[in-house]
Amino acid sequence: MQTRIRLSIVALLALGAGPHAAAKDMTADQVADKLQKIYEQTKDFKAAFVQEYHSKALGSTKTSSGFVYVKKPGLMRWDYKTPRPKFFVADGKALFIYDPDLEQVMVDRSFSGSDLSTAVTFLWGKGKLRQEFKVSFAEGGDAQHYLLELTPKSRARFNKLWFKVERKTFRVVETVVEDPGGNTNTIRFSKMTTNVGLKDESFKFQIPDGVDVIEAPDR
Repeated sequence: MQTRIRLSIVALLALGAGPHAAAKDMTADQVADKLQKIYEQTKDFKAAFVQEYHSKALGSTKTSSGFVYVKKPGLMRWDYKTPRPKFFVADGKALFIYDPDLEQVMVDRSFSGSDLSTAVTFLWGKGKLRQEFKVSFAEGGDAQHYLLELTPKSRARFNKLWFKVERKTFRVVETVVEDPGGNTNTIRFSKMTTNVGLKDESFKFQIPDGVDVIEAPDR
């Protein structure tokens, strides 16, 4: 479960939206710079998502959906609606993973300092795409979309990222993350809005009474 949410977090690294002129004959680095600029101007965003996690070993795919909310710096919430409710909340100090069916909350108090730093620092508004990743075009782009392939320059918990980027708006509409085991986490975004004034209170998590609380080991 922790692996899936970390891959989901990675998928949000370059989310940002806004109207821009269509690009012609741009290089992969130039597209990445556009994403960087958009994201630096994004204070918060929310979106609906559909997530497909494919297990290479099992040859199976699990699909889920819900809504995601992010506010810089360091606030994030994933509300899963299907196939059953789950909640992932990062309040800037810890990550809370709440499964109502299991009546269980996992608390990761070292989340913000994890070794996903190449990804998290960008999400938190501190990193630079082209400093952290080798950027190139991947096969699969079309007349409406670029397909960027990003390979971490330093050690990370994932092998590669792919961003499907709208040519006209530079919005990231789909992300794919591949982990060292060959598993892939695909997220398709819709109904994206940015700079809507999300409140800090939306990212506060109160542990429900009567649930089991599991503290993740320090890293």
